[in-house]
Amino acid sequence: MPIEGSWPRRWAPALPAVLLVLVAGAQMTLAHTSALSPWKGGGFGMFSTLDARPFRYVRVYVTAPERSEELAVPGSLEDAAAAVAVLPTAAQLERFARAVAARELSHGRPVDLVRVEVWREEFAAGSLAPSTRILRQWAHRVAD
Repeated sequence: MPIEGSWPRRWAPALPAVLLVLVAGAQMTLAHTSALSPWKGGGFGMFSTLDARPFRYVRVYVTAPERSEELAVPGSLEDAAAAVAVLPTAAQLERFARAVAARELSHGRPVDLVRVEVWREEFAAGSLAPSTRILRQWAHRVAD
């Protein structure tokens, strides 16, 4: 039988606030270390920036003998590209590059290297002049 002043009873009211602080801390850490969009994660930074999905995009390049081109993200990989744009970690980029390579090979198109780039549009303070900046890039060499 719990005692009236026991630890769980004293701290239970504070638990939601502690959880929110932990989620906010994790979201801020990922935003600064892994280029997580402030609009994702805990969403604590969503009103402080335009760094949301409409201002991030993925570019895909495929290289093979006698082939070097930029590909439009195919419809079947749009969700994966959106996930990469929002949180471009090495694991996400590698997974997406492998999916692009597998799709190209399944369509009978040669591929030796897949390069994935995640870009972000930014707007200058004062003038609001647009510019783009690369956030992350990844190269995946396809094994023979």
